[in-house]
Amino acid sequence: MKEINEHSHSAAGPVNGLMTYLPVGSLHPHPDNPRKDLGDLTELADSIRANGIFQNLTVIPVDDNFEQFTVVIGHRRLAAAKLAGLMEVPCVIAQMTVKEQMQTMLLENMQRAELTVYEQAQGFQMMLDLGSTVEEVAEKSGFSVATVRRRVKMMELDQDVLKEVSARQLSLSDFDRLAQIEDIAARNECLSKIGTRDFDATVGSKLRSQAVQKKMPRVMELLATLGAKEIPSNEHYSSKYNHIDSTYISDWKEGTPLLSKKVSGQLFYYIEDYSGRIVFAERSKRAEPVRRSAEEIEREKQIAEAWSQLDEKAAVAYDLRSSFVKNLTYGKRNAEQILRGALIFGVINANAYLGSDSKAVRELLKVEPAENSWADERACQAVDLLHTTDEKHIPALVYALFNDSSTESWSDTYRKEFPKHNVSAKLKGLYAWLAPLGYEMSEEERTLLDGTHGLFHIEDHEGAE
Repeated sequence: MKEINEHSHSAAGPVNGLMTYLPVGSLHPHPDNPRKDLGDLTELADSIRANGIFQNLTVIPVDDNFEQFTVVIGHRRLAAAKLAGLMEVPCVIAQMTVKEQMQTMLLENMQRAELTVYEQAQGFQMMLDLGSTVEEVAEKSGFSVATVRRRVKMMELDQDVLKEVSARQLSLSDFDRLAQIEDIAARNECLSKIGTRDFDATVGSKLRSQAVQKKMPRVMELLATLGAKEIPSNEHYSSKYNHIDSTYISDWKEGTPLLSKKVSGQLFYYIEDYSGRIVFAERSKRAEPVRRSAEEIEREKQIAEAWSQLDEKAAVAYDLRSSFVKNLTYGKRNAEQILRGALIFGVINANAYLGSDSKAVRELLKVEPAENSWADERACQAVDLLHTTDEKHIPALVYALFNDSSTESWSDTYRKEFPKHNVSAKLKGLYAWLAPLGYEMSEEERTLLDGTHGLFHIEDHEGAE
């Protein structure tokens, strides 16, 4: 063992902290090293081959014989040194408890920003398992207590799936969204989509379902107050009832009415399993003229369910678009593209005569006209105020021009038939505006927009059968 500093051996072996050259064959990777993937070692190996190793490794003895050692710091350097053909490498021999080993490896990798969020979560959990408190982990790692808790919460997820997806470009904000889903099975289902374009849509759908479950007890209380009677499942689409209104439970807010219309007679309702929408109805005044066959009733049910699915997907897609715009910041880098949205809207409006969300525009510009003012007067006020409006409102102003909503759909065909795809100039324009700004369409949005989604081809499949 060749010494390279002035300290000497003790009778039992090297003194703690002594630097020496050790054969690479006597050095072994730490089994609990948080960093599992050492990455591409080619460039580092070339540098070591040409210049040697400038920074020593930190190792601990495997036993009292000081013949075999476990690496604590320097796993990449050791692997690259082997690749470069070195026979020995400079090391500092230390004595550490298991807890100190874990803490050292974790902090070393974090300081070099070399750990994935999955590896960080594993490291934090190991330190907790060795007796550290969340506060101690936070103090040693430099992260906040809240951040440590959020990352450790990741360990509740399916570890096989988490390990598989950790190679993708993941952000902690994705895991924060994932943590909003309380049901662990639903959370793991979304985990498989993390880091893909379908993640936001999948999480949005699960959060809507979660909202339905949470609000359902209160909704049932209000339905009882209204004296509403539930329609049996086999009569949801019967001509015995006229549908008069509907409300998505996920969108309903406490303090607002479930039903916007007044009903003089008995009120009926049913709740769609797929979308969590309450459909209100009243009894038909006319008796059913012709008794329909079971096949006809089943077809009506399938048609209604297809439209319900399409409506729910439209609501989820709207949530994604509106959330993206809310998080847009206006600056020199994206100003041209944000303002380009107004040009896109203008071109569409010149041909399709779209209406804008005038209320949102007036609120953003703080237009406060007198009650008897003419439209031109309000418009003039808006133009004057546009010069003084805060730049942060510009993305929302452009978005308000499109008058986007949860009912914007990819089909406006007759609802007594299966949905047929229709080109939506508004949605085409919206996505053409948002995509260059960083919006990633989910696969479902893409197929709905181009008409290849299965909901538009149900009859095609039936015909094939």
